[in-house]
Amino acid sequence: MKKYILILLLNIIFFNYIFSNNIFINYMNKGDLKIEYNFDFEATGLYVANLSFYQIIKPQAKDNIEVSKEILNYLRFNQPGFNIEYNYKNERFNDPNYFLLSKESFMISFERLYFNVPIMYVVSNGMIGLNFTKKSNNYFYWINTNNLSKSFLGYYYGNKVKLGVFMESNNDMGIFLVYSKGIITLSKNKFFVEMMSKDINFYFDFKNNEDFIKNKFYKMSNAKFEFNLPIIRDKIYFVLNSDKNYGLKFNLTF
Repeated sequence: MKKYILILLLNIIFFNYIFSNNIFINYMNKGDLKIEYNFDFEATGLYVANLSFYQIIKPQAKDNIEVSKEILNYLRFNQPGFNIEYNYKNERFNDPNYFLLSKESFMISFERLYFNVPIMYVVSNGMIGLNFTKKSNNYFYWINTNNLSKSFLGYYYGNKVKLGVFMESNNDMGIFLVYSKGIITLSKNKFFVEMMSKDINFYFDFKNNEDFIKNKFYKMSNAKFEFNLPIIRDKIYFVLNSDKNYGLKFNLTF
């Protein structure tokens, strides 16, 4: 227990001192402790940074604890002409591949990098893409640099609401609808709905029976869910999950 408390105190002191705007501390009755750090910073006209990551500390035996290895919730660093993002939607990109890749990979995007190309993006799994925009007409193209036979191209039309078509090298083709920060895609091989931001992230693949939802009140993945019910506004929550465990979540704002 002493080791448990020491790790908690060191985490709070260190990450608050370095950069965290607020910390969520979630303690469950089975002894699990989850600490989530959120950082939002903006230098007007220069850059915007959003970062969220977490640690899950589980007691395994007496004087033995396990710390989670997967820690990143979302990441965004945005300055004029350049972006780095993970699990965070850039509103300038509206094709189905972008939605899926930005949920699974780090994405780097540039504006007007070569030959006055409006948008160029690269992701960490070897994909590279181009996005051409002229008024309400939008064209995009993706290719896998690790396997040049895999490509993906399409077109969509509109501003606030956009309707598009696409084709893939695996003989898949379909249509998609873009609305706000979400997208609905229907093709021969897939049918999914997705929305992404730092506040809400959900994904439903109806053909493959995959689902994922995450916001500050509710989380669900692979038939496991968690409710976060506010007791005192946005400061203290009662937590209940599908394993019939319960706990309290504290929001410490700095």
